[in-house]
This record gives sequence, structure tokens and C-alpha cells, in this order.
Amino acid sequence: MKITLAAALSVNGNLSQNLNKIEAVLRAHPDQDFVLFGEAFLQGFNSLTFDPDHDRQWAVDHNDAPISWLRDLARTVHSGIGVGYFRFHQGKWTSNYLIISNQGEILLDYARMSPGWKIHDADPQLYTEGTQSGIFHYHGKQIGVLLCGDGWTDEVVSAMISRQPDLVFWPVYVCFPLTEWKQEQAGAYALQAGSFAKRVALVNNLDAPRVEEPALGGAFDIQNGQIQASLPWAQEGCLTLEIPE
Repeated sequence: MKITLAAALSVNGNLSQNLNKIEAVLRAHPDQDFVLFGEAFLQGFNSLTFDPDHDRQWAVDHNDAPISWLRDLARTVHSGIGVGYFRFHQGKWTSNYLIISNQGEILLDYARMSPGWKIHDADPQLYTEGTQSGIFHYHGKQIGVLLCGDGWTDEVVSAMISRQPDLVFWPVYVCFPLTEWKQEQAGAYALQAGSFAKRVALVNNLDAPRVEEPALGGAFDIQNGQIQASLPWAQEGCLTLEIPE
């Protein structure tokens, strides 16, 4: 199994540019089982203001054009896609991670279970969390998905461990300063990853340089709690992993 982690630039509120970025990365990495992007990559993690009238402009659901376009792209390039997006479904928002096969099928649409994606004052009736663990079956493997703070939430981690995943995708949006990444957080994330799966693929978004407290990208292949391969921070790049069948 071949999986590429794309630490790519996601622009807040520029859905068309983010779709173009996904297309460029996929066309550079054809015939992959999955190419993975970070949390809320599609609209940009900070695109929502949690004012329902403002946020409606970024609404995306399964039947909307961006998702249909991604499914067609996966089929065309023959690469599966994992991408975070804000889903607006039946009048409610969730932070989701969508898994599309290289045949264009939706294998999983996981709604983040931890609340850290939203501000404290967000209306809990409109901005909600999921209740089901993110797990799907692919080529005989159980693959889990945890979105950012899920991986640090005891009940979510426990639910994932109970599913005994062979591999976990851990897309995030985090904006630690570079020194903190190097001295503390990279090791802490690797150690935490080792608590819920033998192998974890972690990928972070990259913000534009002018963004205050930007996400610095980065991607990690974590095996048994140790970083085996990674991308440098603060620049775009792709890390391709070979996963034994």
C-alpha cells in the first residue's frame, strides 16, 4: 500500500485555490492508495467565524460540486484522497475527514469527536461533534482516523484502541512555533501516537506566511511511538510511505 502525506498550503476561505492544490499534488502522485491532507484543508481551518450567516458561504456536503469534483479527480488520477473539510449537513456543522478511494468511492466520512475545532461560544446546536469512531476497511486492513485533538481525548482514543486498527491516519491543524515543535511537540505526538496504534501517519496543514500564529506543516511516519521519517517544517512537501499488505 502506498500512502503520501501532503504538507500543503491551505488558504483560509479560498476553496477554489485549495482544490487546485489538491489536484496539483494528486497529479504529481498518481496511482496512490491515498494522498492525505490535513484537517479542514478544503475550506481552510480558520475560514469559519461561527456566525451561522457568515459561515453558510463555506457550506459543503456530499452532493455539492467540490465533493463530486474530488471523486472524479480520484478516478482520473487513480489516487485515493483523504481530506479534512467542514461539513454542513441537515443544518449542522461538523469538522470531518473524508476518505475517497482511487475508484472515487466514499469509504468514510468521519466527524471529529473532540470539540477543539471550534470556539467556546459556538452554538452547540449548530456546531457539533460526531459520536462514532472513524474506521474503515481497505485491502484487508482496519484503518482508523483521528482528527487532531481526538488523539489526545481519552474516550476517543479508547474507542479507537478497541477497534484494533492496523494503521491510523492522524490529520491535524496545529500551529506550534518551530522551536516548540523541535524541542517538545514532535516527540510528544509520536509518543501519544504509539499509545493507540503501531503505525500512525500524521500530517499537518501549512498556512500562508502572513497568517498570525501559522500552522507550519510537517508530516510524520510514526512506528511504535518513534518517528521513522518526516518532512521539514515551514515548507510544502510530500512524504510517501510504503505499508506492507
